[in-house]
Amino acid sequence: MSTSDSPSPERHPHCDLPGDPSLILTTNVDLGDDKGDILKQLSAMVAESTGKPESYVAVCITDKASMVFGGSDAPLALGCVYSLGAINMANNGKIQSGVTDVLEKYGVTENRIYINFFDMPRDCVGWNRATFAG
Repeated sequence: MSTSDSPSPERHPHCDLPGDPSLILTTNVDLGDDKGDILKQLSAMVAESTGKPESYVAVCITDKASMVFGGSDAPLALGCVYSLGAINMANNGKIQSGVTDVLEKYGVTENRIYINFFDMPRDCVGWNRATFAG
């Protein structure tokens, strides 16, 4: 049997999707009743910064967390951004700046916000019963 006669595995439709940018943010400040609006604001900002559809963006915020940074519990935030592509210096800077713009209103200064950025392999991101690799 030649290789052209072998059945080839079907590609899963997820293989062609742009992927999931996710922002997970934890802060020790109380965002109060503004939390829902902040989630939506950050979702739009991540979509704009990465060039990905907002329908693929996920944002999670935990506020009022027990945290220290540099030995101090002064207002701070720690975050992670995960994406299939779109992780680069320009986009990361836009996200870092956007998060800072939002959190400064709650007393979190720019030097107390630390975000890690991860460009994820397609086989390490799952959605809808499959990974983005198939």
